Amino acid sequence: MRMKSFLIVFGCVVITSYVFVMIGSTREQNDSIKTIVTQTHRHIKEIQENLVSNNKILEIDSKYLSLLGFATPSASSSSSSTTLSSSLLPKQASSQHQINHNKSNFTVVSYVLSGQAASAISLIQNIGSKLPNETLILYDIGLSEDDSRALSTYCNNTKCTVITYDLSQFPTYVSDERMRAFRPLLIKDALNHSKTILFIENNVRIRSLTNEYRAELFHHVNSNGVLGWTTRLAVSSRTHPKMFDYFQTEAEDFNFLPMVSMDAVLFVDSDLVNEKILLPWIKCTLTLECIHPIGAQSGGCRFNKKPLYRYSGCHAYDVSAFNIVLGLTWNFDETKYSKRGEPKLYYLETLEQATKILENKRKNISDTSEHLFTNDD
Repeated sequence: MRMKSFLIVFGCVVITSYVFVMIGSTREQNDSIKTIVTQTHRHIKEIQENLVSNNKILEIDSKYLSLLGFATPSASSSSSSTTLSSSLLPKQASSQHQINHNKSNFTVVSYVLSGQAASAISLIQNIGSKLPNETLILYDIGLSEDDSRALSTYCNNTKCTVITYDLSQFPTYVSDERMRAFRPLLIKDALNHSKTILFIENNVRIRSLTNEYRAELFHHVNSNGVLGWTTRLAVSSRTHPKMFDYFQTEAEDFNFLPMVSMDAVLFVDSDLVNEKILLPWIKCTLTLECIHPIGAQSGGCRFNKKPLYRYSGCHAYDVSAFNIVLGLTWNFDETKYSKRGEPKLYYLETLEQATKILENKRKNISDTSEHLFTNDD
């Protein structure tokens, strides 16, 4: 695209110069025209050099890297083994992993925004039912005092912790709910304290799973560090074309790469994940022009465009950046970091459903059909 623009400008200048030379009749005019042509060619050369050297590079203030824990190597990064929780693996497999005394073995991680307390409470109940031996961390991002107190009523033991995460130390747009630029920051923070995390949105509900399926998931994530679930959309269809420039790649490379959802993703604390996934992802989310290119918007999706991989006009912000990084890291082989099809690990519950469940519990109304987190299918 840059070369095409350059050729068009260059062609116009050459034609214009030629016309001036042809119509010039006096030596003074010719000298003037020669000066104009010389200056124009010099400007063209400068433009060409800028096109080559002005590649968008992801550079952020080192203070952010220090705040997030990138400045000092992780104590666990020297070890390639991953410790898993015994409740998520068959009993015979759990003894094969050494226990890391410096970090939790496995943690479920989510966050809650203003107005989402009911959904977070339903999540607490779900994890308590399906993963009773695991720790749940909820990052509080802007809850009101009333919602915070309500959440603390349900999350008040050693298996459930609410952490108030201060986003004010980062650029102001990071707290924008539309961009979700804070998600990789929370994931990095959680991985500073846990070897393996399941990062989920607070509307995700875990299903009852067999030990075999759980072992399959963790075997996969142990091998490559990240495991999510793909959608039916191509990365190129949900990513503003200007974002690709920051990763020195082309949108066409992602035309047939399925986009991974951020509803639920497993992460392992490793050098690969920290250096190849989280670091470039966070650099993008902390660079406004990368996470939010000029002209990007979250609405107005047109998925009926042909071919389907064309940009829909609807940008996915942090999810787009995450998928670009995944594609580049694994050379566009999504089988390395994702699973296709309907996820057996989880399903989604709307905020309206969660609110209704909570209201019925307050009124002592028992309707087990509403409590989707008790379903085993």
